[in-house]
Amino acid sequence: MKLFERAIRRARISVKMSEGFNPKPKIAYPLALPVGIKGIDEKLEMELCEEMFVKARLSQAQQVSEIETKLKSQLPENIQIVSVEPVSSQVKSSVKDVTYEVKPKKGKMPEAGKAEELLIKDVISTQRKGKKLAFNIRPSINSITTDSQSIDLDLKMTPEGMARPEEVLSHLGLQAGKDYEISEIVRKRVNLNSSPEAAC
Repeated sequence: MKLFERAIRRARISVKMSEGFNPKPKIAYPLALPVGIKGIDEKLEMELCEEMFVKARLSQAQQVSEIETKLKSQLPENIQIVSVEPVSSQVKSSVKDVTYEVKPKKGKMPEAGKAEELLIKDVISTQRKGKKLAFNIRPSINSITTDSQSIDLDLKMTPEGMARPEEVLSHLGLQAGKDYEISEIVRKRVNLNSSPEAAC
């Protein structure tokens, strides 16, 4: 987050600030990346000052292009911007679903039919650390796709929360640190939807 704050400041992009004694730029990740997991398609949102492009009289497409160009010029080479998209200030973004990919050690894969067996269940209980009640991860699992070397987990957000990739892998018979490393999990996609902002 600090990296983007500095890049935005150097690029002279006018971002709205929060109120209070310690104002912060209104920049946020809709879904934080879990510790140790890699991300290749992360989303970052920032709320711009409305007057930023008024004097320049730029079209929305020109505004987006200029922001992208300015940001790219201030970021390290290993941080790439895939795209910049405008979002109405009248809507609030939320996470719809995400896709993770994991390549187990030495090509170890789930037993044949294990993924299908898991998906026909209504309840897949997982006990989370510090929680008294078990969490049912099944409603959060959209799909599990495997090939000869990797596993794709398509997970969706539910009102109760989202399954963690290591929880699904555990039910597939794979254990972290033994069959795969957390650092080998890659979050390939974060898909957002938007809902009207709640009225005050």
